[in-house]
Amino acid sequence: MEENTQKSSSGLAIASLVLGIIAIVTSFLPIINNLSFILALVGLILGVVAIIIIRKGAKKGMGLAVAGTVLGIVSIVVVLATQAAFSAALAEAPDDVNSGTTSSATTGESGSSAAASAESQAAKYAVTIDNCTVTTDYQDNPAIVVDYTFTNNSDEATSFMVATIDKAFQNGVELDTGMVMNINNEAAMKDIKPGASVQVQQAFKLADQSDVTVEVEELLSMNDTLLAERTFTVA
Repeated sequence: MEENTQKSSSGLAIASLVLGIIAIVTSFLPIINNLSFILALVGLILGVVAIIIIRKGAKKGMGLAVAGTVLGIVSIVVVLATQAAFSAALAEAPDDVNSGTTSSATTGESGSSAAASAESQAAKYAVTIDNCTVTTDYQDNPAIVVDYTFTNNSDEATSFMVATIDKAFQNGVELDTGMVMNINNEAAMKDIKPGASVQVQQAFKLADQSDVTVEVEELLSMNDTLLAERTFTVA
């Protein structure tokens, strides 16, 4: 009788990918992303172990292991960057409140002060949504890659990922982040100095062939003002 030599998928690779997905989805949420960091670290370790085992020929699922490892690394970076930005915002908040109170008491023009503050806040960053390309993710599912230009108009160095949050919608429902090979993921995490610009690419999974609306907001803004919005036809 012929022996069945078909290899099974690595359970470690699958676990690494699942933990990586959970970690990346929750990595932007302050406080909750403390758990995301742990999940990302465990997923990263499992992914590396899975890659070693798969290379020895004992199991299959190299793509899953690599994807889980990459998600773990990205999630850790996002958690650290988000927590640093959140801590900086909390540290600056008392100064902003005191400054706003003093200005209103001195001039008696609280409405004008609030309008000027909102205008200044909106001008800190500029984003243009340049293009949208239909492609497939690492599992050959339909996806899009969105091209942005991010300009830092603030007085401190920052990155697209720390300063903003981008979302894509189909039929009013937010799309999941996609894993697409050969796109410039690192640009979104690089700090750029005041006055500089950078080209950024982000991927999203497509739910169907309906139009996609892409929105970009400032990450820690209180007024949810859109920095950019554009709708693309993907059919």
